[in-house]
Amino acid sequence: MIKAIIFDLDDTLYDQKSPFVAALTKTYQSVLSQDELAKIFNRFHDFNEQTFNQVMDTTMSLEAWQTARIRHALAPIVKHVSTDWAIQFEMTYQQALDHISLFDGLAGTLTKLSHAFKIGIITNGPAPIQHQKLHQLQIEHFVHPDNIFISDELGIAKPDPSIFTTWAHQVGIKANEAVYVGDNAALDMTSAKHAGWQTFWFNYRHNDQVTPSVIPDQIIQSPAELNELLLALVQAASAS
Repeated sequence: MIKAIIFDLDDTLYDQKSPFVAALTKTYQSVLSQDELAKIFNRFHDFNEQTFNQVMDTTMSLEAWQTARIRHALAPIVKHVSTDWAIQFEMTYQQALDHISLFDGLAGTLTKLSHAFKIGIITNGPAPIQHQKLHQLQIEHFVHPDNIFISDELGIAKPDPSIFTTWAHQVGIKANEAVYVGDNAALDMTSAKHAGWQTFWFNYRHNDQVTPSVIPDQIIQSPAELNELLLALVQAASAS
C-alpha cells in the first residue's frame, strides 16, 4: 500500500525551461529559434543533473559549476563564453526563478494528496536556491519542512539510493510504501528503484533517447496526466 508520495523539484513540479529561456532571451544578443532554445536547455538540464555531485564533493565550486553549465549548454553554437557574460546570465536566471509556478492544476492536486498521503521532496542542488524555489512554489502549504530533503544539506545526492532510504527511515515507512515522482531516467528512476521504491517517470519532455535502466511503475507524459494519476491515487486511498 502506498503511504508516501515524494517529488523531485526541477522539471517535475514546475517547468524549468521557462525561466531558463527567459534569462537566455534577455541576455543573449542573437535571436534563437525554438528548436535551438530547446536543445540548449536540454544540454543545460543534463549538465545540471550529471555534474552537481562535483559541487557536493568540492571538486568544483558552486560558482565554477554555474559558469560551466551555461558554457556547456551553448557550446554547439558559441566557441567562447566570457566569464562576465556567464555571471550576467546566472544572475538573470536566478531572478527569473523568482517567477516560477507549479504546473497547472498541481496545487489543488497536492492539497488533496496531502490529506491522504505523506508528501515529500527529494532534490539535488544548492540549498539556498532550492529553498527559494520551493518557497516561490509555496510548497510549505503541502509538505512538512522535515520531509524536504536537499542534497546540499544532507551531504547525500542522487543517484545515491541512501537519500531515499534515509527519507523513508525518518518518516517511518517501508521502502515499498513510497513512490518517487521525477523527470530524470537515471538520476530519479534508477536510484529510487534501487532503494526499493515505486517510481513514476514524469517524461513530459518525451526524452526517448534516454530510458531508465529499470522499468518505472508508471510513465507520465504531461502535467495533465500527472494530475490525473495522483488524483486517482487519492480516490483509491479514500475508498480503501
